[in-house]
Amino acid sequence: MPKCWMKTGARLHLGQLDLNGSLGRLYGGLGLAIDQPQLELTAERENGLYIDSPGLEKDRVKLIAQQYLDHYSLPGARINLIQSLPSHCGLGSGTQLALALGFVLTRLYGLQPPLPELAELTDREGSRSGIGVAGFEQGGFLVDGGKPVQAGEPSSLTQIKRHVPPLLTRLPFPEEWAVIIAIPNKEKKMFGSEEEQAFRSLVPMEEQVAGRISRLLLLKLLPGLAEKDLVCFGQAVTEIQEYLGDYFTPVQGGRFATSQGEQVAKYLLSKGAAGVGQSSWGPAVYGFTDDENLAALTKATRDFMGEQGQVWVARGLNRGAAWGWS
Repeated sequence: MPKCWMKTGARLHLGQLDLNGSLGRLYGGLGLAIDQPQLELTAERENGLYIDSPGLEKDRVKLIAQQYLDHYSLPGARINLIQSLPSHCGLGSGTQLALALGFVLTRLYGLQPPLPELAELTDREGSRSGIGVAGFEQGGFLVDGGKPVQAGEPSSLTQIKRHVPPLLTRLPFPEEWAVIIAIPNKEKKMFGSEEEQAFRSLVPMEEQVAGRISRLLLLKLLPGLAEKDLVCFGQAVTEIQEYLGDYFTPVQGGRFATSQGEQVAKYLLSKGAAGVGQSSWGPAVYGFTDDENLAALTKATRDFMGEQGQVWVARGLNRGAAWGWS
């Protein structure tokens, strides 16, 4: 029997638009599909579930795959996870893994469910963000429209209807721009029940702050992206991240999840990065630059980090996940 293979990149989550909810929606997200690191896997038909996976990912692959097999009444598969994304680092590894598994398992048996259905089955980012799903499907720079909430409880997660937020905007990311990504070794990871509790503990964001973030997106970040003005784009990213960092300080201890991440972000800015921030809950931090400054800034960042973390270069990925048969 043929194998179904899939390759997909990661995503950066650059922040939320509205954590107030008074307009009847919460969150709204902006993010970017990136080409590095990559997830790669294959699957073939089998009776029962067999998994070849590195390290601790095997349990996660088994749990997610079994959900799809049970839901669609499939007999089984042999899955080989060739390369995985760093887990719980702010790069959307769970969403990409879940969608990739759901996609190949259903295609093996001639099914073609829509991606939102696959996402909702495993609850990957369906509660707050649609960036991971849109990045998997088509790549690029993405903005989603958040989640509807019931009147009277704008900050309660239990009031949110569970569906993938609608995609509002997709723009291609300039090929001549790059992203330097750093993950400190001393990682502070927030996910699952801890992440849920963090959101529940926060008071609604002030309306004027949500308004400022939305204005920065609409009238500075997106125009900068459309006109390939890296300075304008980067300034908007940094300011949005500062507002969000201040809002999340009570649950992450500062604007960044780790002191190392904050130091790297400040260093990137001091060395000419156009804009910096933390992806989701981190600990991954990033800095935007162009080809002219990329080599020098990458080397400087690696020297600054030393043995204290990983540093690599990524590009915007302006297409969805790749797949085929072998």
